[in-house]
Amino acid sequence: MVKLLDPVDESQPHCYLPHHPVFKESSTTTKVRVVFDASCKTSSGFSVNDLQLVEPIVQEDLLSIHIRFRIHQIAFMADVEKMYRQILLHHLFRRYQLILWCPSPDLPIATYELQTVTYRFASSPFLETRTILQIVQDAAEMYPAAAAVAQKDFYVDDFLSGADDVESAIHLRQEMSTMLSAAGFPLKKWASNSPEVLADIPEDDLAFAPYHDLQDDQSVSTLGLIWEPRSDMMSFKVQLPLPAPVLTKRKVMSYVAQIFDPLGLVGPIIVNAKLFMQLRVERIPWNARYNRHTPDSSLCIVGQHNNLLGRRYFTTVENPSKRNG
Repeated sequence: MVKLLDPVDESQPHCYLPHHPVFKESSTTTKVRVVFDASCKTSSGFSVNDLQLVEPIVQEDLLSIHIRFRIHQIAFMADVEKMYRQILLHHLFRRYQLILWCPSPDLPIATYELQTVTYRFASSPFLETRTILQIVQDAAEMYPAAAAVAQKDFYVDDFLSGADDVESAIHLRQEMSTMLSAAGFPLKKWASNSPEVLADIPEDDLAFAPYHDLQDDQSVSTLGLIWEPRSDMMSFKVQLPLPAPVLTKRKVMSYVAQIFDPLGLVGPIIVNAKLFMQLRVERIPWNARYNRHTPDSSLCIVGQHNNLLGRRYFTTVENPSKRNG
């Protein structure tokens, strides 16, 4: 972001973006983020996003990445630090990323230009994933193992992969870090179910405390699920608010909307809530009281399963230690 010293040429197309802070106490790195609203309508009646092309997806789908992550005996994950801010935008398009800002109430408001790819722009996901793909193509000869894995084990800026043994996992992790760091994409928030894989990583680059200090409940979020590396268990947590004294259609719809399941893995658990939305919602007024004890109000099923737990690692080979024990 740079401060513009000259006045903006009003005769040329440009756009000022509204922006506001978002607070996330659960974040281990950035507690406050700035969100820019590229969908806000301008005086022309259009937003920046209305005029942008949404290019095709060039990464694999979420479910495929998740399934591969669960078949590695040694698993690890990381994400690219501030990935969007590492990609420089062409100078001709930066005038659509102007903001008004003053660092202090005592200073006059000034115009700033965002020079990198910005989150929540319609084109940003493609620009980010296409950049990863270009890095892979350019570095494939020098880093063959990392290049092959990066094409299939990245979802936006999240990297989830693994190997069948510790030595292979360490080699892949080191090669991936070297390849991406050379392109200005450092990997942070490392986590693994094996302490040896992360032994030489600086503590600041880990998702949480070193492995020997881990507690069983220390976990990381991954593709809509929660992973506890020490126990190597995955869970799906539903963080619904406390039940309202009076249930209405508006409240129930709000509860259902808060169930985030991008992989569709807990469909059998929340199917009754989904059926409620489809079958009964049109016949119930928005603020009409609803009996929480009737079968249709089966959000209680979700509440009873608000921490669904299961093994991350799946294998078709029986564990010899369990067979002999």
